[in-house]
Amino acid sequence: MTWKEFVYQCVLELCNQQGKRTFTLQQLWQKYQIEFNSFSDQNHHAQAKVRQQLQFLQTDNLLTFIDQRGSYTLKGVLLDGELEDEKIADVSNADPEKREYLIETYARNRGWVAEAKNRFGVYCMCAGCRNTFLKPDGEPYIEVHHIIPLSDGGEDSLWNLSVLCAHHHRLAHFGENDIRLNFQSTLLKETQARLN
Repeated sequence: MTWKEFVYQCVLELCNQQGKRTFTLQQLWQKYQIEFNSFSDQNHHAQAKVRQQLQFLQTDNLLTFIDQRGSYTLKGVLLDGELEDEKIADVSNADPEKREYLIETYARNRGWVAEAKNRFGVYCMCAGCRNTFLKPDGEPYIEVHHIIPLSDGGEDSLWNLSVLCAHHHRLAHFGENDIRLNFQSTLLKETQARLN
């Protein structure tokens, strides 16, 4: 029996005993530490070997790694006493559908984006909003929004730009019509005030 087969057998046994498919490396190690350490006398790093085998089982599509804390979910087999739900089986084994889109977009001038951030700052222009965070490069995150969309005849110009947090930017695009129009009017006034 190979290391991979042995680890997979232990995973199946653990999941059946727990009655659930999700487990952590720590749970598997605690349950089978003695067995893993004695499986091969030549391997003095059994826990690292088990982690490696879990990665191989994931590559073989027998496990899914579900978070950054060492949690896995067993795939492709039924646990003892588990009934197969055909709809769940269809979904879990299906590959994501690939779609191709042909879209037409309006390209904005990147220079205006930089100028808007320079003139309006790194905080959302909505009154009282301070939603922002630092990106990996240390720069504050903010989105530049065309108040009157280019597709509706708005200009790619500073008077038509605002800086918004991601939440308010989505609101400006996808909120109810009355809210969007009111928001548009408020942003035009705020931009004009900041430019004067």
